Amino acid sequence: MRIKISLIATAALALALTACNTSANPPASGKSSAEASTAPAAPAPTTNSAFLRPTPEQKTALMAALTAIDPALTTKPERAISRSVGVCDDIRKGKDDATVAKNAAHRYNGGTASVDEAKGTLIAEAIKTTYCKS
Repeated sequence: MRIKISLIATAALALALTACNTSANPPASGKSSAEASTAPAAPAPTTNSAFLRPTPEQKTALMAALTAIDPALTTKPERAISRSVGVCDDIRKGKDDATVAKNAAHRYNGGTASVDEAKGTLIAEAIKTTYCKS
């Protein structure tokens, strides 16, 4: 049941974040939404990473998503954020989903949280949807 609630919370968060660019808020480039949607895709993942850190707004969203998965993940907020940076680095380097989930589980396991690969997958998805775009 907790997993279902966590997935629903993560999905709701993802929808809320994608709904931010409406017709009332045109793209900064001055293009219409139709023109903006045909813009080229983001560059392919690179093996070079600048260890992308979340903005304050993204931190808030990330902490909410991680807390929805397991409140023990966010007992120490700065530790949770610093661990997310390593997971984001894996994502940006183009590592496969299984490796990202395994590494996320390894990074977040311990202290007050018990994290297996299934929870690692949820953590990786929360990081992807809140701030780390590959």
